[in-house]
Amino acid sequence: MEDIIIEPLGGEHPRGAFCCKLKAIDNFFIKHSLDRHEAYALRVFVARRPDDNTPLGFYSLTTMTFQPGMNEEADAKFGRFDAIPSIYLSMIARDQASQKGLGDFLMINAFKRALEVREHIGVYAITLHAYNEKVRANYERLGFQAFADDRKLGEFPAMFIPLSTVAATFDAA
Repeated sequence: MEDIIIEPLGGEHPRGAFCCKLKAIDNFFIKHSLDRHEAYALRVFVARRPDDNTPLGFYSLTTMTFQPGMNEEADAKFGRFDAIPSIYLSMIARDQASQKGLGDFLMINAFKRALEVREHIGVYAITLHAYNEKVRANYERLGFQAFADDRKLGEFPAMFIPLSTVAATFDAA
């Protein structure tokens, strides 16, 4: 994937033809991602080839807090607080025509970016909601785990990976 560039979304990235086969994600990326990115409501990062600004994939990050109930470690660390700070991976997708492995490449980039943020502000984990069971299994393969108590979080299961785990994995590699 050394020929792939990941950079912040901008007006020079044509989004109209993007298709990951999930209508809600395609709709967000095509219609709303640039506005949300420019408003700093979240930050969107796109993958592209060096000679073409067309997005091959993207992910978006923001911050979010969760009530205790992630796991015992988080509850022990943050039990006296009302919320556990995290970096929330609100969406990640690759265009259906892009090469296999791009999703993992995007996730690794998101992990690195989260570790950079962790050096400047206190955050415990990267959190997300799995879109379906297939996606949930893929996140589990990467080390994410379901919240200890996700009954109140809607139809998409909430998952997290502690940033200490991400850092240890990078250190070991």
